[in-house]
Amino acid sequence: MSRLLALALLAAAAPVAPARPAAEPPTAPAPADVGSGVYRDVLRSTVWVHSDRGNGRLATGTGTLVDKGRRLVLTNYHVVGDVKRATVFFPDYGRDARALSDRKHYLDNANRLGVPGDVVEIDKEGDLALVRIDKVPDGVPALPLAAESPDPGQTVHSIGNPGKSGALWVYTPGKVRQVYSKKWRAKLDERTVLTFEAKVIETDSPTNPGDSGGPLVNDKGQLVGVTQGGALDAQLLSTFIDLSEVKRLLNRRSVQALRSTETVAAVPQVKEKEKGKEPAKPHRDAALKSKDEAKFFSEEAFAKVQPAADKLLKEKGLDLLIETYDTIPNQDAAKLKAMSAADRTKVLRDFAEGRLKTEKMVGLYIVVNKNPGSLYVVLAEAASKKLPDEVATKVKQTLLKNLGEKKFDAGLADALKILLDSQGLGEKKDEKKEDKK
Repeated sequence: MSRLLALALLAAAAPVAPARPAAEPPTAPAPADVGSGVYRDVLRSTVWVHSDRGNGRLATGTGTLVDKGRRLVLTNYHVVGDVKRATVFFPDYGRDARALSDRKHYLDNANRLGVPGDVVEIDKEGDLALVRIDKVPDGVPALPLAAESPDPGQTVHSIGNPGKSGALWVYTPGKVRQVYSKKWRAKLDERTVLTFEAKVIETDSPTNPGDSGGPLVNDKGQLVGVTQGGALDAQLLSTFIDLSEVKRLLNRRSVQALRSTETVAAVPQVKEKEKGKEPAKPHRDAALKSKDEAKFFSEEAFAKVQPAADKLLKEKGLDLLIETYDTIPNQDAAKLKAMSAADRTKVLRDFAEGRLKTEKMVGLYIVVNKNPGSLYVVLAEAASKKLPDEVATKVKQTLLKNLGEKKFDAGLADALKILLDSQGLGEKKDEKKEDKK
C-alpha cells in the first residue's frame, strides 16, 4: 500500500522538457473551526512543567512530548534551568472528554498525575531542553514535527499555561510575522538574565510567563516552534524558537543514543523488543542501489545518491531508491506515447507500486522515464509516520521544475537536500552548537 503523491508528464519531443503538468487538485479551504481541531489534537501531547529550584522556589512552564519511544518532553532551558529533575503533568480529562483546566486539581492529585523525569539534554544558547520522563501515559501520542519552518503570514497556534491566567491549557492563535536569526536576553529567574542566540519565529500572538516551552504548531497540528517568552527588550511581539533548532537538538548523538522502547512499526516482521534490549535495527542491512540507466545526471551528481540513501537507512530506517530508464521495463515507447494521459499514469503507477512491493520499501521511490518523458514519485505507506507527505511532494515539485529547465544535476542535489534536511541529516553550516549544552 502506498501514498501516490505525484505524476508529472514531461514533453515527449525532448527527453526532459516538460509539457504543462496536469493541474493539482485545489486545496480545500481550512474550516472556520480549524483552531479547535488543532487544539484538541495538540493538547494531548502538551504538558505543564514544574521545576523545583529549591528554597521553596518553583518555576513552571509548558512542554511537548516529541519522542514517545525515548519518552522525551521538549521545553525551554529557562523553564528547567540547571536542575536535574523535573515533573510534568499531562491533561486530565473529565467525563465530558474535556481537559480539566483547574490548576488546583493537578496540585491536589500530584502523586497520581505528576510524571517525574530527568533533564537529559540542554541547549543554553538556543534556550531548549529535553526531559526524559519516567513513563508516557497510555494513549498519549508524540507531537509530529513539521517538514520545514513556517512562512510569514502563515497561521499558527500555541498552547501554554500562563501564570496570569486562572486556567491551564490556554489556546492562542496568531500569524507569523517573520523567521530570522536573533540574539536576545531573557530572565532565568529574578536574579539571573541569560543571553540566547538562535533562529526564531516572530508572531503577533501574545504570550506570557508560563507559556514558555509550549508548542507552536501549523494548521496540521505539526510542531514548527517552541514558545520562548521572557523577552526584555521587545514589546508587542512574541518569540518562538524555530523548528530547525529543535531538530538540531533532537539529532545530537547523545539524544539519538538514548534507548527507545519503540521498534520500527513500518516493518511487520520486526517484533517488539523486550524491555532493556537495544532498539530495532534498520529493516535491511544495506541501502537499495539506485541507477541512472537513462543518463539524466552526471556521474559526479548521481554519486551523491548512494551516500544519502545509506544515511537515511542507517539513521532513520528509511529507504531511498531512484531509477531512470529510457523506457520503463516491459513497455513499448511508441505505445506509451500513443496512450492517453490517464492510461500512461496507470502504467507508471503500477510500475512504481510493483517496485515498492518487490523491494519491500519503507521510504521514497522516484522513477524518471525518458521516452516518453515522465516523472513519478511515490511514498510507501509504511514510511508515512517518518516522512511526511509534504516532504515527498516538495521533492517531486523540485525535480519537476529543474528537469523541465534541464537543470538535471541541480534538481537532484536539491531533492537530496530536502530529504536529508527533513530528517535533520543535512550538512550544518555551523557545527559549534552541536556540542554545546
